[in-house]
Amino acid sequence: MSIDATKSVTTISGLLKNDVVNEQQKNETASVQAKNCVNVSTNVSITQHSIDLLHSTDKDIDVEKIEQIKQAITNGSWVIDTHKIADKLIEQLLKNI
Repeated sequence: MSIDATKSVTTISGLLKNDVVNEQQKNETASVQAKNCVNVSTNVSITQHSIDLLHSTDKDIDVEKIEQIKQAITNGSWVIDTHKIADKLIEQLLKNI
């Protein structure tokens, strides 16, 4: 059985590279040259809490749980509840209508 994802999932830390965040920490002012306009500038500041959220940690993924699932798949003891999957797919479909 195969389920194709209809929406891709991307984390914020996957979108922003550490270089960008570190560069933003250094420069608080950004200037933009707009077409047919004079210089436009804006001040941007990111709180430390926001920066911490952008950096992934070991707590983001339960590695132990993943290893248990891998072992169960390898051993052939992993049981897939197709009814539960179908119920969730239908529930999600009904929410999007």
